[in-house]
Amino acid sequence: MHSSVRQRGVDYKPFRDLLAAGEWEKADDEHRRLMCVLGGEDAEDRGWVYFTEARDFPVADLKTIDALWVHFSEGRHGFSVQRKLWVGAKRQWPKFFKQIDWVQGENDNYRKWPEEARSAKSHFLFTPEAARGHMPLTNALRGTTLLESLLEHPAFAPPKKPQEELASQLEEAGDKLQSAMANLPGLKGLKKPSWMK
Repeated sequence: MHSSVRQRGVDYKPFRDLLAAGEWEKADDEHRRLMCVLGGEDAEDRGWVYFTEARDFPVADLKTIDALWVHFSEGRHGFSVQRKLWVGAKRQWPKFFKQIDWVQGENDNYRKWPEEARSAKSHFLFTPEAARGHMPLTNALRGTTLLESLLEHPAFAPPKKPQEELASQLEEAGDKLQSAMANLPGLKGLKKPSWMK
């Protein structure tokens, strides 16, 4: 199906084998380890990835990881699946988290990692019946910036259309101009001359 080694020389065979065996929790752990490998030595040393590192992940590697998730989950899991659901939820994190079952109860409490959970009902699910998009898990307790960086990564996000890119640049330029005009010294408090009224 896929080569076991991709752009950064990462061996995906252990990950693939865990997914093929239906070892979802172990596969998700291996997935997080692979993300640290892609993030570089610093990420490997600390055991987690900064969003800035995720932005630089090679497209080929992320597509490989995603393709393995999608293939072995029969289209239920993977970053591309999560992206479709997130975009469908209009990029609203609370709605998205409910949809993929990362929160539960009346107060939308985040599910816990198995070792932190007091009961099996409160931890993330590592079963074939888990909600569509439930895996891979990405820690969002400290914010959604990492997850957003992954879901907006060029491996999954369609390239911007030229008109959208231009509109975005024009809007940004207009914002900068307004800010600059508001901060010009000497213009605050000036009144229009009588001949301009």
